[in-house]
Amino acid sequence: MKRLFLWLWFVTGACFLASVFFLNHILDGIYTPVQDRVFVQQVRGQVYALRSGLAGLDADQQRERLQQWQPHYGIALTLLDKPPALDAQEQVAVKADGFIVRDQYQQVLLPIEGSDGRWLHLRLPGAVQMTTYMTIAAYLSILLLVGASLYAWVRLLWRDLDALRVHADRIGAGDLQARAQVSPRSQIRVIVDHSNRMAARVAELVQRQRDLTHAISHELRTPIARVAFGLDLMQDSDDHERRTRLAQGLHGDLAELNRLVSELLAYERLEHPGEGEPMQRIEANDWLQACLADARRDAERAGVVLRVQPSALPRVDAEPRLLQLALSNLVGNALRHARSQVEVSLVGVGGRACLRVDDDGPGIAEADHEKVMRPFTRLDDSRSRDTGGFGLGLAIVNRIAARHGGELRISRATLGGARLEMHWPLAAS
Repeated sequence: MKRLFLWLWFVTGACFLASVFFLNHILDGIYTPVQDRVFVQQVRGQVYALRSGLAGLDADQQRERLQQWQPHYGIALTLLDKPPALDAQEQVAVKADGFIVRDQYQQVLLPIEGSDGRWLHLRLPGAVQMTTYMTIAAYLSILLLVGASLYAWVRLLWRDLDALRVHADRIGAGDLQARAQVSPRSQIRVIVDHSNRMAARVAELVQRQRDLTHAISHELRTPIARVAFGLDLMQDSDDHERRTRLAQGLHGDLAELNRLVSELLAYERLEHPGEGEPMQRIEANDWLQACLADARRDAERAGVVLRVQPSALPRVDAEPRLLQLALSNLVGNALRHARSQVEVSLVGVGGRACLRVDDDGPGIAEADHEKVMRPFTRLDDSRSRDTGGFGLGLAIVNRIAARHGGELRISRATLGGARLEMHWPLAAS
């Protein structure tokens, strides 16, 4: 704090002194001619009265009269027997005003009868001038007052900066719930508020990472346990057909692990918005038909009718790979829960593009709409490779929607089941 205070004091004091001297120089240049004119007008009457009172008298009479006047004047009156030496500017002043002024208004010289005769010298008290020591003392007093004010300000600022430093140290030590507290009138209140929001965001990200790690470990435990159990059974069995069935089961478990890793990588990549591909203009109908080829085969195997409504939108702007991933997850989710039919459409709603998937399954309760968008959330608690899934599909779609500047919405479908809609801005015309 001392270094900050001394540096600010030095800079402020130097700027103050430089400003004072510079302004004095400028103001003197501006106001000195004005002061000269004002002073000439102020003493013009006295000069006239003195000259009139001395005119027509000889030198001795003039000196006697000055002695009579002197006690009544606050200025020294002296008679000069010969004119003083005048420069060109003073000669002009004598012709214009009838007298000259010297020594910053402390001396006035005026001819009594013609400029070649006797002159009257007036010595005025002049303005009270500060001595050098008084001037130095005044400036030092001002600098001390400025220093005291700066010290009080720096002390308050340093207190708040120290609170911010302690907050950063606590965050670095792992106390993610630490928050800095400063006065509402603090000079760094905005910085502290941003720091607290950053700490809250870090705490949220760390907690989400912990939850994700816990969920991943939970999801991996079941297929790994099945693989270990299947290997034990294969080692204990000499039946070729049984070993073949067990090997097929192991391949299925490995495929499930591979699918889980792929979904995790997709979900993690969507955490970083800056790593996405650029938006492209997509012909809506052609894209929709091409992306649903695999989904139609899955629907046939599941005995579900998959209907695709012709798109009323000619084209949309999107990241093709991510939009296809979103469509695949929405349709896959609908096929797992539908009883007999699923309907897919790409429409415009409220000036935005809407990828809509309806099914005739049991639907999703309104209380669970937010819950199912979280990773590893399943409402049926199934762990089977065929129906359970991993609970990442809708979380991935939600992030893809956010990447496109939109959102995922859940409602009741006209078919009776769930309606899942991904909304995002339409293509610019």
